[in-house]
Formats: sequence, C-alpha cells, structure tokens
Amino acid sequence: MADEDDLMDLDFTVPGAFDTAPEEPVAPEIAVEPEPPPSPPAPVRPPLPAALREAATLYAAGQELDAMRRLEAAIKSNEDLGDAAVRAWGCLFELLQALGRRPAFDALALNFARRFEKSPPTWSPVVDGPHVASESSGGRAHVSLSGVLDAGIGEVLKQAMKLAATSTVVRMDLAKLDDVDNNGATLLMRALAALKRAKKETVFGSPDHLAQILAAKLVPGERNHESMWLLLLELYQQAYRQDAFEEAAVNYAVTFEVSPPSWEALPPRVAEATPQASSATAEKTEGFVLRGQMLGADIAQFAPLETALAGSEEFDIDAHNLVRIDGTSARALLEVLTRLHAAGKKLRIIGLSTLVAAYLEALGFDAVAVLRARAI
Repeated sequence: MADEDDLMDLDFTVPGAFDTAPEEPVAPEIAVEPEPPPSPPAPVRPPLPAALREAATLYAAGQELDAMRRLEAAIKSNEDLGDAAVRAWGCLFELLQALGRRPAFDALALNFARRFEKSPPTWSPVVDGPHVASESSGGRAHVSLSGVLDAGIGEVLKQAMKLAATSTVVRMDLAKLDDVDNNGATLLMRALAALKRAKKETVFGSPDHLAQILAAKLVPGERNHESMWLLLLELYQQAYRQDAFEEAAVNYAVTFEVSPPSWEALPPRVAEATPQASSATAEKTEGFVLRGQMLGADIAQFAPLETALAGSEEFDIDAHNLVRIDGTSARALLEVLTRLHAAGKKLRIIGLSTLVAAYLEALGFDAVAVLRARAI
C-alpha cells in the first residue's frame, strides 16, 4: 500500500498549473445595428420584340401600311412576341383604325378575344371628312387623302395652297385612298406643278400604295387617262423606284407618242411622319400637353416644359391626344427630358397610344421618364 500512496503523492503537473488565475476583464458587448437587406434590383423590362419596334418606327415615319403589314406578318406567322404580344396586337388595332380598315379591325377583334380571353378594343368612328388639310409643327403643311381621289379633292388642295404659303414642306398622306380617277389625278398634278413653281418641297406618304392602284388601272396602248400616267411616274419617283419608273415611262411614251420622261434622282430624306387631320402643339396648362402631330419640332418648342417644371419635382406630361411624334421631334423632347431627369425631376408621360409608347420606349425614353400607355 505504501507504494500506492507514494504514487498518489507524485505531482505530474507543471508547478502552478492548478493555481487560480486572475479573471480577465470582459469587454462590454457593443450593440451592432443589423445591415438592412439589399434592395431588390429594379425590374429590367425585356427589350421590345423586333416586330413591335420596327412597326412603331415605321408608323413614326409615316409608313402606316408598312407598319400594319409588319405586325400582320408577325401575328400570322406566330413570331415570338414574348410579353409584348398584347401590345403588338394593340398597335395593329391602332393602325387599322388609322387606315380606316373596319372589316380587318373587326376580324382582328374576334381573334383577339379568343386568344387573350379579354375584350378587344372598339372601333372609334372618324368624324372628319375624306380629305383634310392641316398645319403642324416644323413649318409643314399636311394633306390627308382618303376614299376616292376624284374631283372632290379640289377644295382641300385650295386649303393646302394657302397653308403652303407659310410652309416649307407639303406632305400628302395617301395610305387611306381606295381609288383614283383622271379628274383627281389632274387636279393633284396641277397642285404639284404650282408647288414646284413656288419652290416648295412636296413629300408623299405611302406613295407605293397609290402607285399600285394606278398601275392596275392603266393599260399601255390605250390613249386615255394621261394625268393618271403622269401621277404614276411622280409616285415612282417619290418612292425611289427607278426600274418601275423607267418601265412606266416607256409605256407612257409609246401610248402617247412622246419622248419618255427622264428619271430625276431625288435627295434622300430623313424619315418624317405623315400627317393626319390634326395639328401639333406643345402647351402648358396645369401640366404640359402634347397633342396632334409632333413633326419636325425642335428643342425651342419644348421650352415651356422646362418653365412649367421650375417649381416642381414631379410632373405629368399629358399625351392623351398625341397622334404621332416623328424622329426629329422625339429626339428634341428626349434631350429636354434627359436634362430634367439629371436635375432630379421625376417625369411621367401619361395617356400614350400603344404605338407611340412603343416608339418612345425604343428610343430610350423609359430611362428618363415613366411611360404610361392607354389600356388596350
């Protein structure tokens, strides 16, 4: 047992290993505010599908027929429109309305209801007359022709001549015409000659449309409807269709036993919008209103917008009655809005048509302003 007691007495520890050490001072706990969770990223709107972007751009450039055909082709071929499918159909409704194509509008409405299971837009009757002359921004006189181009065009051409006295450009929208006779062609050619003598530029919207109508009515060798032949040649020139012009010129020369007219190359034009029946204004009321056709407007015409915003941080621009805005006007407006956005202003453009909203979005307006389109 002694051996066991000796073993028990042996100390295998380092001297002082079991001594009680003085307690270390404990630092007080400091409350730390939890970091707020990161803000969710702003939703990124997918880019517009090509069909919608191209149709909106064509419409802004006054090419309603081409815009309509682009969307019709996209819808009939089941082109991928993504989340913008309803918007694309809405744009097509607006184009058919603008072109006065009621049967096609009604047929589209039935298909829309079946596909999207919601009520389609309704047709809005047009209250203006078949031919309208109006004045818009940018020093332009505008003539909108619809129905039949006949002797009834005389009155609107008189109005156009008056407007041309203070305008630099006269634009004639032909997209709504259904037919033409020699009397209407004669009056229109006289007006074009007068405008040329006055050194006014004349530009046709949708010249191919009326050229197609004329070409179907004219027969080489039948010596009649000379004004219609001359108008056809003018339209081919306006549409930059030299091959078609030269073929028609030979047929005209053979038919009327004269020398064929010569092709005159026109200078290329920046795409501009084709007018309808209303004029364009940018005006200050309680807010800022865009109405009618904004064609060829410059920054100076949007100066009232900056004045109206002088004491406001948030501002609505009313576009309920904006029919169309062309590229020149849109770029000028975008420059003003970009400057205001950089100064901390919160801007909204409300009441836009589906077509105009798509065009502004394609130009990048949604980076500096909220775009609110009318419901489809």
